[in-house]
Amino acid sequence: MRKPEEFENFPDELARLAAFGPYRAVVRHIVDGDTLDLLVSVGFNTYVYLTVRVRLIDTPELNTRDTAERTRAQAARDFVLTNLTPIGSPVVVTTFKDRQTFGRYVADITLADGRDFATEIIAAGHGVKIA
Repeated sequence: MRKPEEFENFPDELARLAAFGPYRAVVRHIVDGDTLDLLVSVGFNTYVYLTVRVRLIDTPELNTRDTAERTRAQAARDFVLTNLTPIGSPVVVTTFKDRQTFGRYVADITLADGRDFATEIIAAGHGVKIA
């Protein structure tokens, strides 16, 4: 869908400051330890399927030739799938424009019981906090 004309020249600095959400969402797929596919309710009976990377954390990468890192990445993904956000879990998501990449959005994810996703994955030893 084409961006409405009124938003084509929206100041980048304002867009970077704006958080979007919180929105209700449902987990549809676990990509890896810090990336989820969500079905997000953006209001007005409108839903968006969105891949989000969790803000301020980093987990091992699945797509690597390094077998040790891949093993750690699989453990992180399995932890998320089993303990934090199994498929179909409701979550609350607030997205932010990532200042360090071009056009990507990152998200804070709150689990159904109120816990913060990033805090939980770090506490379990499957991720690290990044600036």
